[in-house]
Amino acid sequence: MARAEERVAFDNGGGGAATPEQSAKISPTEGEKGQDGPPKRYRMITPTDWFRIPLRSEKKRTRAVQILVDMAYPNRDEFAVKRHELRELLTEVTQNASQREAIEIYLATEAVMGIPIPASLMVTAEPENPSLPRQMPVSLLADGIRDRYGDAASVSVVTLPAGEAVRSRREELSEDSVELGQDKERPNTLLEFFLPVPHSTAWLVLTFSAPLKELADAQVQMFDAIAASFRWSE
Repeated sequence: MARAEERVAFDNGGGGAATPEQSAKISPTEGEKGQDGPPKRYRMITPTDWFRIPLRSEKKRTRAVQILVDMAYPNRDEFAVKRHELRELLTEVTQNASQREAIEIYLATEAVMGIPIPASLMVTAEPENPSLPRQMPVSLLADGIRDRYGDAASVSVVTLPAGEAVRSRREELSEDSVELGQDKERPNTLLEFFLPVPHSTAWLVLTFSAPLKELADAQVQMFDAIAASFRWSE
């Protein structure tokens, strides 16, 4: 795994590495819950070469996309067409993610001998269900995921420092992956963690993606380590 440092996900006006002083907001406003209410923020450790795109603010999302385009193709004149194509693609993918209640996306920017080693993480908030008197047990959610995917998914209940969670691994080729140029014959390896938000009926979902099947097992180990670093905070 690449050297990692603590990063958190507060919308600080741009993308890239966040500082250890920042934290991600789960709900749009603070101070609405009492002391026994759900945590308002979270933090986790990600590899230093992962680039963060905040999604809840269009202005900050647009700025982060532009920064990433400048990193990928710094020569504006020589790579004008590629810059435009990448900007359009990232804009569409991030807009679609924001419409699905996603909070932020991390994209790996690591390359070995000039060859990119792709990976990504999307953090999504599943809002509270007012019809439920209490949080659904993680074992019940795990059963539902097994019923949905059958043998195509490996599902288990795991204990993380942040509490019990559902871990699900499967292969899938999403529309976003196809738009990003993913070969239809080579689906992504997805690793998802469903974390119940304490003192609520909401869930936070970490969706990791490893496009290269040959590296999937090694990357899944890294994804597990990132999930193990997740912490709730006020």
